[in-house]
Amino acid sequence: MIKRFSKYILGVAAAASLLVACDKDYPSIVELDNQAIQDYISKNNLNMTRYTFNDTSEFYYEVVTPGAGAPVEYSQKVPLVLTFKSLDGAYSSVDTFGVENRYAGYLGYYLEPVRLAVKEVLTRKNGKVRLILPSRFAFGRNGSGDIPGNASLDITVSVLDENKMPAYEDFVIQDYLQRNNLTGFTRTTSGIYYKISAPGTESPITGDSTVTAKYVGKFLSGKVFDKNDAGIDLDLSAGTILGWKEALPLIKQGGSIRFVLPSSLSYGFAGAPDQGIPAFSPLDFDVTVTDVKP
Repeated sequence: MIKRFSKYILGVAAAASLLVACDKDYPSIVELDNQAIQDYISKNNLNMTRYTFNDTSEFYYEVVTPGAGAPVEYSQKVPLVLTFKSLDGAYSSVDTFGVENRYAGYLGYYLEPVRLAVKEVLTRKNGKVRLILPSRFAFGRNGSGDIPGNASLDITVSVLDENKMPAYEDFVIQDYLQRNNLTGFTRTTSGIYYKISAPGTESPITGDSTVTAKYVGKFLSGKVFDKNDAGIDLDLSAGTILGWKEALPLIKQGGSIRFVLPSSLSYGFAGAPDQGIPAFSPLDFDVTVTDVKP
């Protein structure tokens, strides 16, 4: 009996030793995050500073451009332009005209490490900060959308000033035209850049007209977000964004016009994320009016 009991104890001890050995074979998520981050920082020769919050939480940051504007507050709606990359290269979202790359809500509602980096590190608008986020303080084991689970992230955050958006967007539009060699555009006092390719010779168009139009709509990244090749009836007085009401009367029936709108004349500061339109996003339209209804 004693021998059998001894064998049982030895068996339990051996199993426990095996479990301990197995535990050592599987590093914790904290260890995995830390190793991945240190390897990434070293490989890319980054100069990052560690920031600790909530006693045990952390991220790494580098101020790329010091904030030179007004102080940021959690209670403000602050426009942010963001890019995201996982450290292993499996995920990348760097189209700064994408829905997920633009935020126009209250700073206090955004992901905690990002809002801390903006409020406590950058402190002021019109600046840029880069941060490396451990997966456990980013989107965790389940990830989010296309972001895989357990992904530590390299994030850059540009903080804009909502009171200077017209000047910012005008600069963005001019840069877009220059980079794409789009010449011959005229600027209206409201900030629309337009070019008439065919003025049209038939019925004039007013801001209250109902028109039949073919069009292509693009983001300034070049991505097409909407198009209609067959022609669609649109009531300019109520059925379109403000920029169409101002731009289309520059031509007549049978005419074609291309125009780039600031967000104030398209979908506004907040955009329309449910329709795939990013916050504070200028838009590029190419429109042909085939009919004007009385």
